[in-house]
Amino acid sequence: MSINLTESQTMLHQMVSDFADKKVKPYDMQIDKERAYPKELWEGVIETGFLGLTIPEEHGGAGFDAIASAQTVYDMAIRNASIAFTLEGHYKTVDQVMNYATPALKEKYMPQANHRIFGFSSTEPQGGSNIMGNTANAVKDGEKWILNGNKTMITNGGLAEVYCVLLKTSPDELSCFLVDQDMPGFKHGKREEFIGMNGTPVGEIFLENVVVSEDHLLGKLGQGVEIGDHAHYDARILMGAIAAGITEQALTIAVDYAKQREAVGTPIIQLHSIQTKITEIAIAKENIQLLYQEAAKLKVEGQPYAKVATMAKSYGSRAAVIAADHTLQVLGGYGYSREYPAEHLIRDARALQIAEGSLEKMMIEITKEVVKEREA
Repeated sequence: MSINLTESQTMLHQMVSDFADKKVKPYDMQIDKERAYPKELWEGVIETGFLGLTIPEEHGGAGFDAIASAQTVYDMAIRNASIAFTLEGHYKTVDQVMNYATPALKEKYMPQANHRIFGFSSTEPQGGSNIMGNTANAVKDGEKWILNGNKTMITNGGLAEVYCVLLKTSPDELSCFLVDQDMPGFKHGKREEFIGMNGTPVGEIFLENVVVSEDHLLGKLGQGVEIGDHAHYDARILMGAIAAGITEQALTIAVDYAKQREAVGTPIIQLHSIQTKITEIAIAKENIQLLYQEAAKLKVEGQPYAKVATMAKSYGSRAAVIAADHTLQVLGGYGYSREYPAEHLIRDARALQIAEGSLEKMMIEITKEVVKEREA
């Protein structure tokens, strides 16, 4: 671990680990197969206060920082990546509301974020990473805004009840608005049939003449790109934590199986070929963890963290897929079976190469930062 947890963070880590061992881990395979969280699990997440982890105490939350939220996501991902992915989508959205909402809007919605899932919505069916090609829009009408458009590929789409939505406020301008599912004209659309992260719904929303007051604008007009970027960077820290958690789970499965499985009377963990795979998984986990923890530390210290967060997601997403594949190979035929978790770890890890910016986009961003540093 590259950081030293405070006493309160250590206590939180222990509480999350205990909860995840008792309430999350037993449902790992079930969540993947049924594409949903058991009711008792989700109720436990809310009752235990995990949704309010980063919400200030004055709004009913626990007031923890980015180091604690990343540790929590990692602790959950070791037991099930989907629940960690759901928390990632919530935490990154809550951060934007805390940083950009008016005091009145925070007073209204931050307490709700302790028990309602928040989601961030930027992608459109015809878009992708190029958000300036979006068409969903907000038009000013007196002291109100009228919102129209379709958003898709939303982490927690359908599960979330409150959304930060990027909308065009002029042809070359994006702004961000807070929208509640209870508003007239708001509708949820379909859920995507993805192959991994099956507990986390990814869906779409429709806005048809949704009317919001001026204070539902986050930040200033035209600040949508900045808010969207911050949401991505915050999410990439947590994506790194998820990748490290998946890799840790893969390592545990591989080691436990290799110690028990024998070939010609010898545990296969004594075979060089198996040791090589286990070593590579272990090194990958440590490297991913160092990256996401460093990014979280930089964020807490108020230092630039975008590059390291992007590295955590980029490297972590690739390394986690390879680690899970190594585990599948260690288990052999059992690894290729849906009756064992190795194969769903690969599917879960593969999602990290697409969500919060494609792997290709990550390479472009990291290269730009590296070149900029050398030109300074």
